[in-house]
Amino acid sequence: MHIDDVVTVPVIGKVTAIQDVPKWQETTEASFGGIVAIRFTQPIAFDTDAPLCSLATGFIVDAQRGIILTNRHVVGTGPFVGEAVMHDHEVVEVQALYRDPIHDFGFLKFDPSHIKYMKLVEIPLAPEQARVGIDVRIIGNDAGEKLSILAGSISRIDRNVPEYGHMTYNDLNTFYLQSAAALSGGSSGSPVIDIEGRAVALQAGGRSHEATNFFFPLDRVQRALKLIQDGKPVLRGSIQTRFKYVPFEVAQKLGLPEETEAMVRQVRPHGIGMLMVATLLPGGPGSLAGLEESDVLLRINGDIVTHFVSLEDILDSHIGRTIDVTVVRGGETVEVSVAVQDMCKLTPSRLVTFGGCVVHDLSYQLAYTCALPLRGVFMTTSGDCLPDMDDSQGIIIDRINEHAVSNIDEFVEVLRKIPDHEPTTIVSYTITDIHTKESTMVSLTHQWNQINMYTHNNSTGLWDRTKIKWSPRPTDIKPVNVRLPELTDPRAGKAAKLMQSIVSVFCGFPLSIEGINKPRAADYGVVVDAARGLVVVSRRTVLLSLCDIYITIANSLCIPATLRFMHPEHNFAIIQYDTKRIGDSNICAATLSTKRPQQGDPAYMVTFNRTSNTMCVNTVVSDMWDISITPQFLPHWRCTNTETVHYESKLLSDFRFGLVGDADGCVQCIWMPFMKTHKLDMTAGLPTRYILPALDALRRDEEPQLRRLCIEVEPLSLIAARAGGLSDSRLEEIQHANPDRNMLFIIQRIELLSKAHGVLQDLDIIVSINGKLMLHIDDLNVQYTHDALDLVILRNRSEMHLRVETTAYDGGVNKLVFWSGAIFQAPYMALRQQSSNAPSGVYCTDVASGSPADQYELMASYWITHINGVATPDLASFEQAVRQCPDRTYARVRIVSFDLEPAVLTVKTCYHYWPTSTLTKDASTESGWRSSNEN
Repeated sequence: MHIDDVVTVPVIGKVTAIQDVPKWQETTEASFGGIVAIRFTQPIAFDTDAPLCSLATGFIVDAQRGIILTNRHVVGTGPFVGEAVMHDHEVVEVQALYRDPIHDFGFLKFDPSHIKYMKLVEIPLAPEQARVGIDVRIIGNDAGEKLSILAGSISRIDRNVPEYGHMTYNDLNTFYLQSAAALSGGSSGSPVIDIEGRAVALQAGGRSHEATNFFFPLDRVQRALKLIQDGKPVLRGSIQTRFKYVPFEVAQKLGLPEETEAMVRQVRPHGIGMLMVATLLPGGPGSLAGLEESDVLLRINGDIVTHFVSLEDILDSHIGRTIDVTVVRGGETVEVSVAVQDMCKLTPSRLVTFGGCVVHDLSYQLAYTCALPLRGVFMTTSGDCLPDMDDSQGIIIDRINEHAVSNIDEFVEVLRKIPDHEPTTIVSYTITDIHTKESTMVSLTHQWNQINMYTHNNSTGLWDRTKIKWSPRPTDIKPVNVRLPELTDPRAGKAAKLMQSIVSVFCGFPLSIEGINKPRAADYGVVVDAARGLVVVSRRTVLLSLCDIYITIANSLCIPATLRFMHPEHNFAIIQYDTKRIGDSNICAATLSTKRPQQGDPAYMVTFNRTSNTMCVNTVVSDMWDISITPQFLPHWRCTNTETVHYESKLLSDFRFGLVGDADGCVQCIWMPFMKTHKLDMTAGLPTRYILPALDALRRDEEPQLRRLCIEVEPLSLIAARAGGLSDSRLEEIQHANPDRNMLFIIQRIELLSKAHGVLQDLDIIVSINGKLMLHIDDLNVQYTHDALDLVILRNRSEMHLRVETTAYDGGVNKLVFWSGAIFQAPYMALRQQSSNAPSGVYCTDVASGSPADQYELMASYWITHINGVATPDLASFEQAVRQCPDRTYARVRIVSFDLEPAVLTVKTCYHYWPTSTLTKDASTESGWRSSNEN
C-alpha cells in the first residue's frame, strides 16, 4: 500500500455536553480502521506463560511501518505466532517487534502492503491527556466480539500496579490508571480513546467481579515507539529495585521529616506522595549499594524524583554508569551510588526443551516477584519426563547429580553428558519455598528427550531452534548384588517364598496416544523367569507399547526393561530386564498355577503394606466373575473377556498388588489394579492361567502369536436367552452341562476392520464354539490359536451356524504422524471397539496446547478423510498429503467427529515450531522406534 492510503484519526474539536453523543459516534467510527483483532498462539511455555491459543486486541500506531500496539502479556516473553484481523476482515501475519522487559506493552509488526482493500488508520498517542474524570471509550475485541465499545471514565491516574496473583505476570515501577467498566477476555490491548480520538491509555487488565479496569499509561510507550521509528534500540535501565508509590502520610510514618515533606510539596505541588523502596533483589545493584526496603526516595543526581516516569527516564539514560541516590531512612538522609544495568540483558532470550520440559534462566519478573537473586535455572514446565515435579509452584533447578547449575549453559552441559537410563538426581526448590530442597530421581533416554535450544531472533521475532547433541559417556554394565526382603510370617506357609519375586515397575509415556494422557504409571510386578529376566505386570502400569520401562529391585537397584508382550484383552503385560545387571541376589521366580481357583480354596496373599513392610493376608476364594468395565470417551484400553477372582477378606481392598498363593506356594492369581478411567481403578485377582501361553512362548525364545475374534462379550442369563429365542432343548442341554452357572454370553461389541465385523452382529447370543457350548468366558480363549471358528449363535430368535475367521493381533500402534501439533494414528483397538463406522484410516489422537491444530480446533477424536481435497484413507496417504502443504498456508482438513458428524476445518501450518515428522516401530533400534526427518 502507499503512504497516501494512510489516514490519521481526525481530532474532533471541543464540543458541548449536548453534542457529546454524536461526537462520540463520529470519534469511534473514525477509529475503527486502526483497531485490529489479534489471533495468536504462544507455542512454547515461557516464564509464567503456559502454551495457549487466544484472542486479543491491538491498534495501529504507525501505519507506514505497520506497527501495532498491544499488551506484553499478548506478545508474550517467549515464542509468539499471530495474525491481525483488520476492520474489513483482511488478515495479515504479525511478528513480535518489541516487548518491554517489565511493563505491560509490546509492539507487533505487519507488512502494510498486504492490506489491499481499506485505508489504514493511525491512532495517535496522547499520554498527557489522561486526567481524572474524563470520559473514555474502550474499543476492542471483547469476549471474542469484534469491536465492542464500552464506556467509562478515568477515576485514578496514580494507582500502584495491580497485583494479579502468584506465578503470573505483574507489572512494576509504574503508575496505572483505573476506571469502572466491565470487560472480559479478548479486550487486552484495546485503546482507551478520549472524545477527540486520541489514545490516552492502553487496556491492560481488570477485575470482572468488581467491574474495575486497569489501564497502562502511554508515557513509556510513546518513548519506545519513537526510538523504534528512528531505528534505535529501546534501552531500559535497572538497579534491580522495585519501588512503590506511597502517600505522604505513609512516608511520615517511615520517618520523612516535616521540612523535607514541605520542600517536596513545594517542588511537586500536584503530588500526593513519594516513591518508596519495596523490594531489593539480593546481589543486585541497589542491594549492593546499600539501599534498604522502606527507604523513601528523595533525589537522583540532585533532582527530586517522586514519579515513576522521571525515575525511569534517569535509569534508561544511565545504563552502564552510576547514579547518586538520596533516600530518607528513619528520619536520616542517606546517599549512595548505584550502578545501572541493562534491563534487556536481564531478560531471558533463550530456552531449552527436553522431554516436554521447558527451562530457561530465571527472569527478572519472577525474581522481583519473590525477591530472589537473579540467577538460577527456572523450570516453566516439568513435562512428561519429570512428572513428579510440581511446576505450578515455580521450580528452580539447583543441582544435577553433583553438578551445581546456575544458568542454562551449565544445565545443558551437564544434561547432555548423562548416559541413557542412568539414574539421575535433580535437586530443586520452589520460588515459594526457597528453604526446602527436594531431590527427584529420574532416568532419561535421548530417544524421547531431544535437547533443543531456542534463541530469540531480533530481526525476525522468531525463536530459532538448535539441536543439542547428546554425548553420553560410555558406561560398562556392572552387576549389582541385591537382596529382596523376606517374609517371616509363619502364616504364609510356602507362599512366603513369593515375596522374593516382587519388584517395582515404573512406566513413562512420552506421548499421549490411544486415549491415554497419563505421563507415567507405577506399581509392582512379579518375576516369573529369573534366568531370562521376565516380569509380569498389570496393563494398568504398561498402558502403551510406546514407553520407557524401569524396574526397581529391593529398593536398591533401578534398571531399564523392555516390553515383550501386551495381551490385547487380559490385564497383563510381560517385560524383560537384562540379567547381566544383577549380581548375587535372592530373586526367586514365582511358579504360576494352571488350576482355576474354586470357591472356598485357601489363599495366602503376600504383599507390601503402606509402609513398604512385608505382610501376609490369609483368606479364601469367595467368588469369580467376568469383568465388565464401562467404555470411556476418549476410548482407551480396557480389560475384556476375563474372569477375575475375589476373596472373602475385606483387607485385600486396601492393597493394589499382591501375589495370591495356594498351599503349595504356587501363584493362583495376581491381585492387581484394573483401569476403569484415568483416575479410577478397581482391584481384583487375575488368574495366572491367562499368562502361561504367552510366557511359555517367550521361554521358547518365540514371540507370542495371537489371533482374535475381536468381540467383547458379557454374561447373559438364561431367561434373557430364552427371550432371545433359546429353545427348550438347548436350555436343558446347557443346564445339564453347567449346573453351577445358568448363563450364556452375548456380543456387546465387534471391532471395526476385523474379519468378524459384518459377519457377527451386536447382541448375537453365542451358543457354541467349535461344537462346544460356550458356558464359561474361558471357552472364548480358543480364538487365540485358530484361524477360523465355527459358531452357533442366536439372532432374531433363530439359531444360525457361522464360520468366522479370526484376525491376527498386530501388537498395537506401529506408526505415528505428527503434523501442526497434532498426533495421528491408525484406528487402535479401543477405538475400533467403540465405533460403529470408520470414516478413514487416520485418527487424531492428541493435540498440543498452543499449536495450529489447537488454534483451529482440530481435536483429538476426529477422523481425517481429506487434506486439500485429497483423500487420506490411511496414514501413508495422509503423510504424503500433509507434506505437500507449504509453510504458513492454510490446509483444508475434512474431518468426521467421533459421533460421525462431517465438517471442514482450515489449519494454518507453522513448521518453524510444529514440523511434520513420523515415528515408526523398528525393532532394530534400541528404543524400538525410529524417528523420521522433519520437514
